[in-house]
Amino acid sequence: MENIFKLALETGRFEPPQDFNPLDFEIRDIMNFIIYFIKVFLRQYYWVLTLRLSIQWFPNINPYIHPIYTLIFSTEFFLKQFKNLLPIILGMDMSAMCAFLCLEWIIRTLDSINFT
Repeated sequence: MENIFKLALETGRFEPPQDFNPLDFEIRDIMNFIIYFIKVFLRQYYWVLTLRLSIQWFPNINPYIHPIYTLIFSTEFFLKQFKNLLPIILGMDMSAMCAFLCLEWIIRTLDSINFT
């Protein structure tokens, strides 16, 4: 890591602050980064799940071609947990709505966590 900073200083393109030490991170900084990474991943997964459920409304889309199959395969393990939990009520599968509520709750809970 120190070699990178020496190389950057030699080229004159990067000058870190005088008191900067790359090994000076605290545990709270690392935990905030991990929580931020999980939030970004879950937000992206939220949109993947939205896309998957939107595609299911169109019966003429073949679910066995490559991009659609990957989308279904990557979200099925999450939706399966809720399908086993809730029965079909009056012919409607409410598991997707509960999955969205759970995912949104997790994202908002992680938004409120901040290590200071």
